[in-house]
Amino acid sequence: MKLITPRLVSERLDFETHLKYITRLVRLSSRISITCNIKPKLKKDKIENIKNKLKLLELTKKSIKDEYKIVQFDSEYSTASVSWLPIKTYYLVYHLLCIIDYILTNNPASISAKHSKCISIFSKRLSDKSLQFNKPLLNEVFNKSVFSFTTTSGEHLRISVSDDVIYKLLMKKIANYKIKNFMITQNIPNLRYKKDKEKINRFKNSLSVSIFDFFYLMRLRLNYRDFNFIDNIPASDTKAYFEAYYKVGGYFYTCFDKLKDKLIADINPGK
Repeated sequence: MKLITPRLVSERLDFETHLKYITRLVRLSSRISITCNIKPKLKKDKIENIKNKLKLLELTKKSIKDEYKIVQFDSEYSTASVSWLPIKTYYLVYHLLCIIDYILTNNPASISAKHSKCISIFSKRLSDKSLQFNKPLLNEVFNKSVFSFTTTSGEHLRISVSDDVIYKLLMKKIANYKIKNFMITQNIPNLRYKKDKEKINRFKNSLSVSIFDFFYLMRLRLNYRDFNFIDNIPASDTKAYFEAYYKVGGYFYTCFDKLKDKLIADINPGK
């Protein structure tokens, strides 16, 4: 007789919280567009340098679409593929952002920019309004004050909770992931030592969190082996999570892809 490991209430609530966040993000990112008031610096004859990135984009997009088709056919497959979707979605976004930054700056280093630097650059552009989404909430860039945002217990799971509350809670969670990632990269296992506490506080004081961090930090969660909120969850629910994440990734991909095409069209043909 096969034993079924009972699902802890805390695990179930953790999953429901993530599902709530990603489902609401589907609504917030539906029909998004983004405008850019930076004039492209790329020279026309340098466009060919993005060919390899475009190939990577196509391969990544195809891989995600193939996974989606399998999940539609077999919901059980989602219990495994949902763990990889944030990674593939992040790279889909990352490759596009690298291309966009290269077009804007004419800097070859942009094509293979470090992940954290790439995210930081685009968050800053949101902050200084050189990039703006048509959905105001997505333009918000949070500092350490996001940790002070609180709600009543269980409020985030209510149907009536506002988009503003859900989005701030999501960004607070992403901010916590960012702190955790910093601790890992700095080899700080805990806060026992004063010097480590001071280092963390300095990082918090300069903290910046935006929607761009969402894709990056959800990808990094797998590096912590911290994606266990989907463990022992029914396939019907992991399928729902997969489908919601797939939609969000698709919306942002389309948004950034259109911006990329517009920027290319805006390049001075005389260059």
